[in-house]
This record gives sequence, structure tokens and C-alpha cells, in this order.
Amino acid sequence: MSELTIYQRITKFFRRTILRTFPSCKEIVHVISASLDRPLTLRERFLMKLHLFACKPCVRYLDQSAFVSQAIKIMDEREKLDLFAGSLSDSARSRIKSALATAS
Repeated sequence: MSELTIYQRITKFFRRTILRTFPSCKEIVHVISASLDRPLTLRERFLMKLHLFACKPCVRYLDQSAFVSQAIKIMDEREKLDLFAGSLSDSARSRIKSALATAS
């Protein structure tokens, strides 16, 4: 057996153990959302980082949430009101589409 195979097995074992032992994805989603609004406690940061080591879908959720949060921060107030009212201008729609296309 090669070292890479042993390394992969050990990593897989630790990831499974982490996901079975520590908070679920559902709980980590709440922590990720909270991290966008406030500083996390040491315990929350530790649990989130440990979970993110083992769970790639939650890493993607964190990246997507951070992207949306940053996008909202750079929008002007009129665009935010239009967004939440459900009526974006054509120029705003095209800017959002191009930003999403370049982020992928």
C-alpha cells in the first residue's frame, strides 16, 4: 500500500469522525450565518473550522454566503430597496449576472 493511500484513508477516517461527533451541517449553517453579522466566540470558530475541514458542501455555503454579503455591501440603497421589493432595474440585473458569471 502506498503512503498516499494510507494518507487518504486516515483523512477520510478523521472527516467521518468529525462529522459524526461534532455539530451537524444544519447547526454549522447557523454559525456561518452568524459569522457574517458578528464576531464568533472561540468555541464557535473552533467548531466551524473543524467542521469545514470535513465538509466540502459547507465550505461552498460559506463561500457563497460571503459573496452575497459582500455584494449587498457594495450595492447602493436604491438597489437594495429594489432588490427586496423584487423589482431590479435592467442595469442592476445585468451587473449581478456578470458578477456571478465572473465569480464562478
